[in-house]
Amino acid sequence: MLAVASPLQAGINLPEIGDPSSALLSPSQEQQLGRTLLREVRRTLPLSKDPVLLGYVEALGQRLVSSAPDAHPNFTFLVVEDPRINAFAMPGGIIGINTGLIDAARNEGELAAVIAHEIAHVTQRHIARAYAGSTRIDLATGLAILAGIIASAYAPEVGQAAIIGGMAGGAQARINFTRANEQEADRIGIGILAAADYDPQAMPGFFERMLQLSGGAGEAVPEYLRTHPVTSNRITDSRLRADQYSGDFRTDSQAFRMILARVQALQDPARVIDLHTRDRSGDPRDAARRYGYAIALIQRGQTEQALQALQGISGQDGADLYLELARAEAHMAARPTNHPAALQILERLNDIYPRHLPVTQTYVQALIGAGEYARAMQVADGLLSADAKAPELLRLKADAASRLGRQAVSHESMAEYYFHHGQYRETVRQLDMALTAQDLTPHVEERVRSKRAIALRFLDDR
Repeated sequence: MLAVASPLQAGINLPEIGDPSSALLSPSQEQQLGRTLLREVRRTLPLSKDPVLLGYVEALGQRLVSSAPDAHPNFTFLVVEDPRINAFAMPGGIIGINTGLIDAARNEGELAAVIAHEIAHVTQRHIARAYAGSTRIDLATGLAILAGIIASAYAPEVGQAAIIGGMAGGAQARINFTRANEQEADRIGIGILAAADYDPQAMPGFFERMLQLSGGAGEAVPEYLRTHPVTSNRITDSRLRADQYSGDFRTDSQAFRMILARVQALQDPARVIDLHTRDRSGDPRDAARRYGYAIALIQRGQTEQALQALQGISGQDGADLYLELARAEAHMAARPTNHPAALQILERLNDIYPRHLPVTQTYVQALIGAGEYARAMQVADGLLSADAKAPELLRLKADAASRLGRQAVSHESMAEYYFHHGQYRETVRQLDMALTAQDLTPHVEERVRSKRAIALRFLDDR
């Protein structure tokens, strides 16, 4: 949340040449850099706000983190709405996955392999090592360079604006992972896969998939291959390492197949509907296929047809949760100002899955639609107090508070939302509005003034 000390004000600097004690960013410095960079990423990249997709990727990522040696618990997993096949890792445990990569993976094991590889880059501190031997750079400059490099991979015009002067070229050379880094991330990543009960062969399998998709050249080469070069030697090496593991590993899950169907439906609902309508050869009991069709129908406003498509489908491996949430989504889309059927579903799910992002965020939306603003704030606070990785809930809480007439809290919540997205000027503006709200209480005022002082320091450092 906003009430944290500013790392940029703490006098922390990146390492200096000749100082063996600071040859790398310390773990605490890396965490601080990661938290600040996360806000810059949220400000510049087109991140998905879909709670179902985010909840799945976060759960998969945390499962892998729990199986990684020397991993800290503060990893954050993001989904970038970008059809290109790519993934990235940043200081402090920030892992980004493009929707295009999810769409390209043939099974959950391949997606897990990519995430495990990126986790290994973090746990082996490859990014921190990139600064070893660099000249002295203050943290704000290092942050700007890193943000620019990452952003430029997705939106060059945005990234170039964030890069500082002629330092960008040298920084790029230090950030690019070496061949040794990639080999180490492969080796550690394969171990993470096996420990998490995923087939280690999924990693060389995914590399082969990338080469297959590239077709050998030019613009067809996936972005992932540009940032993580794959050679025949690398595939052979990863295959030999994977051969060292034996056991009954999992490769896929119905949950992944449904998430894949959801990604495709959200990206191009018309295409999904057309394919489903024309292709009658598929198994009518295929839950993922019908689920994706229903999500596409919801996107096109065909809610009654969506509810019909969802009838009679049963899931496994936790897939029933996705089906129930889809039914709630359809009911909410059908009745934008009142959601009795959706609330009935979501109240039950909230009892079964308390503080679960997909359920909580959808439930809060339904409560706001039903006019139950106080309850919406209460449910949102339940997750926000335990998890700061759900900034979209802050926006929903602000909406509920405003409708309830609690303007000071509404502006405070929006300030938190903008802070998490690196929009510090708007953060200060919202806090100023909170301070002039008629319903401002002494307790809220003290909290707001403290947050305003912090936001101003970040604004001054930009």
